[in-house]
Amino acid sequence: MSSHLKPISDKEKGYAKSIFPSSGYYKQNGEVWCHCCGNIEYQIPGILEVDLELGYQCRCLNHLILEHNPRKDNLTESKYYSIIQTFNKWQVIRTFDVHRINRKGFQTEYTYNEVYQNWVSPDGEEIIISKRYSRGCNFFNWYYNTEFKVRNHNQRCAGYYVFEDVFDVTGNYFYPQYKITRKLHKYGWCKAIEKLPYVSVVECMKMLLTSRHAETVVKQGQYDVFLWMVRSKKPEIEYMPQMNICHRNHYVITDASIYFDMLSFMEQTGKDIHNPKFICPNDLYKAHEIALAAYSKIRKKMEEETKRKLAEQFNKEYVKDKGKFFGVIITDGELSIKVLKSVFEFIDEGKSMHHCVFENEYYKKKDSLILSARVNGERMETVEVSLKTFQVIQSRAVCNHTSAYHNRIIELVNRNMGLIRRAAS
Repeated sequence: MSSHLKPISDKEKGYAKSIFPSSGYYKQNGEVWCHCCGNIEYQIPGILEVDLELGYQCRCLNHLILEHNPRKDNLTESKYYSIIQTFNKWQVIRTFDVHRINRKGFQTEYTYNEVYQNWVSPDGEEIIISKRYSRGCNFFNWYYNTEFKVRNHNQRCAGYYVFEDVFDVTGNYFYPQYKITRKLHKYGWCKAIEKLPYVSVVECMKMLLTSRHAETVVKQGQYDVFLWMVRSKKPEIEYMPQMNICHRNHYVITDASIYFDMLSFMEQTGKDIHNPKFICPNDLYKAHEIALAAYSKIRKKMEEETKRKLAEQFNKEYVKDKGKFFGVIITDGELSIKVLKSVFEFIDEGKSMHHCVFENEYYKKKDSLILSARVNGERMETVEVSLKTFQVIQSRAVCNHTSAYHNRIIELVNRNMGLIRRAAS
């Protein structure tokens, strides 16, 4: 089927040029070199200073961001560019390695090399084909003239170094016009799914085609629940009757992780989780906090000694399971993020942050790693990382809100995810 796909069109090539930044170099003598077209223009230095403040427009009509770099005479940039198509009832995502090549004195060149394809069958099975490649800790090379061969996702590589999955399309640039199979449309594919953040479009397609609950959730407009299903790789929802009640009462869940934790607490404290009054709160976070308080009150009736003995029992298993991560320390000088090293630390973290990291037994989750982010010893947020996908599932501050450091914490963890990957291997 791959051999029958049409070559990339001129329109698709034209859009690929727009994914590169409108940039250029300039010299103090007034020379401006446009990276979009390769054109070199000369301006009066005094006028150029004004242009730098207002922005410079090349005759190719691109509004350039200029950088002072007078000695550099060549620049090659590359980006991954994906096109979504259909073929014979299969969904195919074709990915190209696009290069913009600039050599001073020549017109800008663009090259388009197709490097891999993700095929999704009508039954939700994914098959990957790609050109041959080689990589190491400091290099990555595609062999464009090789044939396509069947490959597998390679999140877990043998050896000391653990690399990113080559065939994950998350973060690629996508051509805005595409085709979706009739079956995916029938199962609820829509524009809202395309805009879900930090998730692969391929994984969304597979979830819709294989999960008996995903279609219902999407058609009910519960997109955050669908996102939670994809990120957590959970094709079935325990509280599907509650989803139907929410739909009948026009209630949209904005934070699925918090919502399901709340239902779990309510169920364990004897609340009627079929009553819209309880399961469709106006303030989800406040309702979660109340449910957590009720659950904590019940737990506090237990004797402290019994609780500690249970913690010791679970702690041995936790240390055995997660001990290999205890050496992971992530810091940028101000922020310090460390793995919780015992179940007793889960107790302290939950009490200090007023959330459910201990009460909901996150220390028992085999595929999750819990870290504590602190500034000068003060707890800021608790971070959950998936050991399946090596992505941040959630990061919660006091009472499940976000702190002023929220974006920095997630960015810092993602930037250092290799440390966790290496510890896991």
